[in-house]
Amino acid sequence: MDTAEKLNLLIRKTGVTLNLLNNGEYVGSFKAFLQPLRYKNKIYLRGVATELGYDSLKKYLLISPYDVDLYSVDGTYLTLKYEKNFLSIDHSEKVFFGNKPLYTWSIVTKEG
Repeated sequence: MDTAEKLNLLIRKTGVTLNLLNNGEYVGSFKAFLQPLRYKNKIYLRGVATELGYDSLKKYLLISPYDVDLYSVDGTYLTLKYEKNFLSIDHSEKVFFGNKPLYTWSIVTKEG
């Protein structure tokens, strides 16, 4: 098992379940790591400066398996649902190890 497969297995075993919605209709689910975004600069944020960096308030970092295709979504009509929260995708990128995809990271915003 290579590095990407080991990481995807870890995400699938320990991540939270997110549902993918297309115009409000369920199209699938996947596991991912989701945490509040604390970033050192304002590239993706309209945040508040703190001692540790910028606190984005409603922004979250999402780490998902490389085969979950979120990087092509970037702000379209697709929405993520976690528990009772809806999240819109601001930006996504695949991370590669050599020429093999490793995982996808995304910046998501809690709606409402």
